[in-house]
Formats: sequence, C-alpha cells, structure tokens
Amino acid sequence: MNFGILLASILISTTNLTITEPVDGETYDGDWLTVRAIVENENEIADSVHYSLNSQPVIRIPRLNTDWYTYMQNDVHHGYSESPAPTDNTILWTAPVTGDTHEFCSPVIVNGVVYFVSDEQSIAFALDAATGDIIWQYDVVNHVDDAVTWYEEKVYVAADSAWCLDALTGEKIWAFKPSSYYKMNGTPSLGNGVAYFSFAPNSSSLEVHALDAENGEQIWFTEIPFYSTGCLTLHGNKLYVPTSSGKLYALDISDGAIIWENSDSPTGYWDSSPVVVDNVIYICGYDGVTRGIDCETGTTIWETGITPGVHYIAATPAYGYGRLYFADQVDSFHCLDALTGNPIWSVPGVQHGSSGIADGIVFYGEGADRDYGKVVALSCESGGEIWSYQTGGAEILSSPAITDGVVYIAGMDWNLYAFGTGFKYTYLDDLYAQVGANELIVTSFDGGTPVAADTINFTVTGTGVTLEPSRRFGLCTSPNPFYSSASISFELSEPGFTSIEVYDLSGRIVSTLENSQLPTGEHSIQWDGKNQTGDPVSAGLYLCRIQSGGISETTGLCLLR
Repeated sequence: MNFGILLASILISTTNLTITEPVDGETYDGDWLTVRAIVENENEIADSVHYSLNSQPVIRIPRLNTDWYTYMQNDVHHGYSESPAPTDNTILWTAPVTGDTHEFCSPVIVNGVVYFVSDEQSIAFALDAATGDIIWQYDVVNHVDDAVTWYEEKVYVAADSAWCLDALTGEKIWAFKPSSYYKMNGTPSLGNGVAYFSFAPNSSSLEVHALDAENGEQIWFTEIPFYSTGCLTLHGNKLYVPTSSGKLYALDISDGAIIWENSDSPTGYWDSSPVVVDNVIYICGYDGVTRGIDCETGTTIWETGITPGVHYIAATPAYGYGRLYFADQVDSFHCLDALTGNPIWSVPGVQHGSSGIADGIVFYGEGADRDYGKVVALSCESGGEIWSYQTGGAEILSSPAITDGVVYIAGMDWNLYAFGTGFKYTYLDDLYAQVGANELIVTSFDGGTPVAADTINFTVTGTGVTLEPSRRFGLCTSPNPFYSSASISFELSEPGFTSIEVYDLSGRIVSTLENSQLPTGEHSIQWDGKNQTGDPVSAGLYLCRIQSGGISETTGLCLLR
C-alpha cells in the first residue's frame, strides 16, 4: 500500500459523514429540497464538503455556523440552534471553572472557544470547546450575573463595570462605570458598533447606556424608574428592556428615547428576558403569566396564565418549531403554541435558568431551590425525557448552549459540563432534484483527498415546492417554483394595516410588495423576482412574510432562472 492510500484509509477511519436531508428512500412532492450533511472528524473542520446529484458535476456545500455568541444564542434570545444534539448523557469533558453557589451565567461558544464567567470566582474564562482546557482567564472583580457577549473579536462582560476584553488573549481593552453605579444585570447587547449595557443606580431604578464598542465612550443613556434583572434584547431599531416593577420598554437605539411601554404585567419581569421572533415578543412574567406582545406597538396579543397568583416564572422562553418552551418554579415544564399561547403539553420540571433547543430536543437545568443539580433533555414534540444527568452539586441555574453537536452548561459542583461525543459539523445548502429517481453522494475532503462519503437514494414525484398554507392568513404562492412572476394570495378576517415583504435566507429585505391599509377579504399580489431597485435577483429560495393585526406568518418562494 502506498503512503497516499494509507493516509486516506487512516483519515476515513476517523471521519464519519452522514446525509440527514433528504432522507434515504423517501418520496418528495417537490423538486426543490435541502441537502444537509453531518461530518465528524476528531474535532477538525473538513477542508471542504461537496455533493453530486445523479453523477452531475460536484457542488460545494457551505458549513453552517452554529456559534452561540450571547445569552440564548443571539441578539433576540430565541435559544434555538441548527446544530445536531447529543441523544444521551455522554460527557465530552468537564472543567473546574465554576463554584458551588449561584452560578447563573451561561456559556458562550464562538470559533471553537467557550467563554464563561464564574459568578462565585468572578473570573472570565476562555476554554477550548473540544477539550475544556483553559486558554486564558481574567479577573473581572465581582457582581457577575449573566453571560458575556462575543462581538467582532471582543468579549463584553457585565460585572462591577462594563468590560471589553480581547477574545483571543483575554487582555482588557476598556472598562466603563457610571458614577451612579450600584449593580449591573443582564447580558450586554451589541450591534452596529455599539454596546448596550444596563446599570442600576439603586435597587429601584435603571440606566441603559449605549457605549462605543471600540473604546467604551458613552453615546447616550436613558433613565428608567424601575429595577431590572433581565437581559436587553436588540431587534431592528429597538432595544427591549424588561423591568421587575411592572413595565416592558422599547427604546430607540439611536438616542435611547422610549418608543412604547407595556404595563400588562402588574408585577413585571424577574430574570425572564424578551424573545423576538417574527416581530412578536415572548416573555414570562413575575405574575406567572406568559405573553406575546407586538414589537411595533407594544400591544399584548395573547397572555396565558401558567402559575398566576402562585409563583413567578424566571425562565426566558425558548422558541423553536412554532412553540415556546420553559418551566415554572413550582413543578412543571411547559410547551405553548407561540401563535396563540395555548398549552400543548406539560411535564414535571422546575427551572430558574432558561432552555436551549436543537435537533428536536429541549435542554434545561433543574433549579429553584433543589438540593441536587440535574441536566434534562426532553422531546420537543411530546415532552418525553430523552436523557438526564444528575451532577454532584446543588440546583443548576445556568442555561445551556448548543453548538456543533455539543451541549454546554454550568453546574454548581465546581464544573462546567460539555455533553456529547465530539464536534458534529453541519453542511447545508439548497438542492434542486429531478422528477423521478435521484442518487445523492456527499463527500468530505482533507488536503484534496476524499476521506468520507455517504450515498442515499430518493424519489421526486412532481415539480414545485410543497408548502402548507399559513394558519391565520392562508398565505400561499403560485406557481412555486416560478420563472418570471409568482402570485401571492392571502385572506384577511378583519381590515388592518398589512405589509407583504420578500426576504432572502439571511434575513435581508429583498422587496416590499404591500404596505397599506387593506379591507377584509381575499387578496392577491404579484412578485416579479426583482428587488427594491427593480433589478432581477438571483435564483434561489426566498421568504415571503405577511404582517397584519400584530400577527406575522411566512411562506417560501423558489425562483428559477
């Protein structure tokens, strides 16, 4: 055997590639599908991954970035990851970087590095995400209570000051503390070169500060006459601020001006932070009620009593698959329909932190004054337990983070935990198949050498993308796929201001098709495959979103050229 063949055989033995979409042997109505492959290679990213359909020329598949760069995954805190998830309680590693009391901070993972701040030790750590080895640490003094935020090669920490550290070395870049400082709460939010922090001058008021992310210089600050323990949520041109004394605020990020305030929770919010999906805010209240609130107006769309008059809910609801997931601090873990707030299922469980969702599994740490710590994985569909792990310490207050097939969470037994068997990298792209039988081969390469492959076969019975109409508006498109023009139809049950927008898959607005007051009844508009400036857009998948009466719904469009 020559050296090249020997090397390839060694690499193949340590590499595994699995096609998860399309499903082997499955039959599909439409010919526009998704190709998704999971690659494991001893925690090393493959040089490249390609697919070939029906012996056609190979096409490179981009890697899906599943980094978890702030509390609850991203700026809108939905707690959802496109990553695979561990299906048993195998521990990849533990690291002795926590304490044994009030470890509320959650880990953050970016570029293969875990960033974590220990409440008890008041030290910020950077650890190797594959091994748990400490890369650097920095003493941030005290008053640490929430996760850090990674932004443009820097780590931002809310502690005894607003800290900015170099993500590579851990060296301090700047720190900021207003003269009115009493305490800080909430993970900082970052966007457009601005860092947003919340400071409490005392136990009954709040200051929101906008700082230059590069140098820490103050841009503006806004005083709010209520205390806050939740996190700021950044969405579009607004910063949402929950308070513990009765109100949820929306601030203009340009100057901190209050745009609206919602007073529907009489006792406010404690630790639960705003989650924003499709222009709806989801949040759990101190009054035991979970609410859906319109982003633009601050009007409550629905509210569901979970434990009214009994005990508050501290968890931030995680959003996935059109549902909300969280536990109360009494005895139950809940799943609600995000559109209506109606309960879907409830199982025993107690939680102070929040949940993380990936691969059809919701993960959380048992908390709320328990004398043991337990990490739990439940089926998102049914609430049935998939696995659990009891730690050696007390309750778990930390929220999980899921990326590249591994779940990270802090215990109160001196350990930060990583559950999984190793990194599982996701490769994802659109796939246009042919009507009839199809053979798909996906191959990963290292140094130009193919090291792993998977082959599946599936059948397509017709052209077009098959999408079920939305539940509220009956939003649908025809034809789909289309070449020159698509008809977008919908029905309004009541008159109202309605917008129809087309987005690309990165979330950028491609074209606004409707933005006006419309009457009750059926409506139809056309999209000609052009952007706002009238230029044709490239072939691919696009999203069409309708917003009316505080409700948003989305369907898909497939443009061919």
